[in-house]
Amino acid sequence: MSNDNVNKTEVRTVEQAVELIPTFKKTKFTSSVDIDIVLNLKEKQMKESVRGSIELPHTFGSDKKVVVLCADTAKIADAKKVGAVAAGLDDVVEGLMEGKIEFDVVVATPDVMPKIVKLGKVLGPKGLMPNPKNGSVGEDVKKMVEAFKGGKISFKMEQGQATIRGKVGTVDMKSEELVANIMAYLKGVVNEARKLSASPLKKVILTTTMGSGIKLDINDIMSRI
Repeated sequence: MSNDNVNKTEVRTVEQAVELIPTFKKTKFTSSVDIDIVLNLKEKQMKESVRGSIELPHTFGSDKKVVVLCADTAKIADAKKVGAVAAGLDDVVEGLMEGKIEFDVVVATPDVMPKIVKLGKVLGPKGLMPNPKNGSVGEDVKKMVEAFKGGKISFKMEQGQATIRGKVGTVDMKSEELVANIMAYLKGVVNEARKLSASPLKKVILTTTMGSGIKLDINDIMSRI
């Protein structure tokens, strides 16, 4: 029996929510487990930027395609050694502009940032422009590639909406792994959002690709962060 009629008003702890996931309707593909966070912000604060990156304790999904923008020959070689799908500057920028390079994450060294401004048109709307705040700008390209190919993910508030959406796992993960990923994600968001609000969470919903939304208990979350 699939549980398609979850009470959407009842609040649950993260553990209780995760226990419900296996009862949802099964799909032919492995559904993702997503989290929707509504921040408790005043209207003028919604214009602010709440963004960052999180090291999730348990990886999931396919291997991330990381592109490195840098000019240093040694760093280009380092990036390729650890699995960057592309590394370089002018040719890589053009490949990204023309949609010829598949990617999930773009990282860059600080010295090339003034030279990649035009990529903002392509990467900006997707929230994928390299940014020091989410760990995608740095000197150690090897470390950045390894981090993003592992469990590191970025988050960004949708400007004007006070919402953050992200993936925290898949339905076939162990319960304890999902709980750990969810709490790590929430902790990362709360730590950033606390700069604007002492009580930063207004609503948190856990969903699967085809399942019902599950409302999480904010008081329980905050007592554990």
